[in-house]
Amino acid sequence: MKTLEKLIQENERLARKIDQNAKERNASRVIDGIINPERYLKAKYRILWILKEANSIDSSWSVIENYKRKDWLETYGRSNPTLKRLIYTSYAILNGSEWADIPWSNEAKGYDCLQDIAFINIKKEPGDSSANGTEIQEAYYKDKQLLQEQINMCDADIVIFGNTLQYFHKELFEGLETAERQDTEYGNAYYDTGKKLYIWTWHPAMRRATDKDYVMDIVNIVKQWSER
Repeated sequence: MKTLEKLIQENERLARKIDQNAKERNASRVIDGIINPERYLKAKYRILWILKEANSIDSSWSVIENYKRKDWLETYGRSNPTLKRLIYTSYAILNGSEWADIPWSNEAKGYDCLQDIAFINIKKEPGDSSANGTEIQEAYYKDKQLLQEQINMCDADIVIFGNTLQYFHKELFEGLETAERQDTEYGNAYYDTGKKLYIWTWHPAMRRATDKDYVMDIVNIVKQWSER
């Protein structure tokens, strides 16, 4: 893993690259990456979430900046289904929590866990409420090098794919090509390489599950991996 200074530099460089790419394409952009490099390095597990695109048509913004804003998190922490489950899941993984012990996602005790994670979208331009699979795949090929640099920079212990693994070449992820696929009764797939854990789950905003079911199945996968 990189030193803190190098990690900060790399995170900032890739954020500038996202911004520059958008300018060259005359497009809006959503900057993503490691939210707080110092906290990320010190976290119990380095967690990387990979989703498809941000739901914010024609609006440029930064995940990194908004995930640090108390006013924004208190407004959207519970009203945004994706953000809500991302917070609940990340908190429970990092704190070894049971469902009843997880704070509300719009409370500081809950959303503070965002400072410990990394978050990237495949498509760096904002999208609609329903992602177009063809557009996401095209975005992957268009920004494959950038995505690989982000993945390598994060060097995550746990990678959580929010219905996104199908868009990637598995060789981008250490040990994933040869790891055995395992499935839970809930329908999540995971790959345990020993060193790293890859979880292929539903998108956090999926409606066919309660918050508890979505969160705790992922948490139980992590517990099983960490206790082996």
